[in-house]
Amino acid sequence: METYYRPSGKFNPLSILIFVGLCLTAFPLLGLIYAYAIWYIPFIYINFLIAAGFGFIIGLLINFLVVRKGKVRNTALAITFGVLGGLIGLYFHWAVWVDLVINAGESYGTSRIGITSSNIKILEVFSLAADPGALFALIGEINEFGTWGIRSATVSGTFLTIIWIVELLIVTVVSTLVPMGGSGAPFCEVNNKWFEEKELPPLSLVENVSQLIKDIGAKNEAAFDNLTKATDLEKDHSVFTLYTAGKDENYLSIENKKAEINKKGETELNGDEFATYILVNNILKEKLLSR
Repeated sequence: METYYRPSGKFNPLSILIFVGLCLTAFPLLGLIYAYAIWYIPFIYINFLIAAGFGFIIGLLINFLVVRKGKVRNTALAITFGVLGGLIGLYFHWAVWVDLVINAGESYGTSRIGITSSNIKILEVFSLAADPGALFALIGEINEFGTWGIRSATVSGTFLTIIWIVELLIVTVVSTLVPMGGSGAPFCEVNNKWFEEKELPPLSLVENVSQLIKDIGAKNEAAFDNLTKATDLEKDHSVFTLYTAGKDENYLSIENKKAEINKKGETELNGDEFATYILVNNILKEKLLSR
């Protein structure tokens, strides 16, 4: 038996149907919200954070509805869903954003910072979304002349293209990481369900990481004997996350959290997950719970 959990690579065809449903409903709506957000928030750095949030919400929807409900234990498929979800969300965002450009009205503010009022015409958005050739042609024209600037200089051409590429990477990478991680979580093929996840009360720091991993692999019943209950979460401690499925097969993810003083003189905890989904039997599980 494997020491660490390995996904089976299986999936329920229902996951594909759920994904298609998201592409027709949730992703266009998120694209609409995202387009309006970056149109009316004239701060490029904040817009990058909004892009990350946009990708994260898409990833969460894919993870919860497609991966979890569709029982996707195939990492490659989860990555595909994540990338496609991010791209489809961005595509609808472009259709909305281009229509905002077309219908741009009065500008307010100064030469350094300002916004331009606009609103979409829903039929135009559907028309643009249904005609990729026309949509990308308009995007090319917008790229040539630009619609916004930094410090009174209009951003266009190569620089604007780079910004759009960075935006695309942020959205698709974030939208992919969430479902990719979800598809790798322990799944019981016998019971056809995900293992139950439970974060245990924090314990003392694992001082000898390699020895603990070796003891768990050898099913040493004394593996956790050196650990005690952590009383101060502002100091060094460890966090154990247990995955169970009602049989003699359980998995652990173990993270050491070390307290360090940052440049501001504040205490912050830096995490190091040194074991992810390592197999433990029921005896070791009960020993751990007793700590």
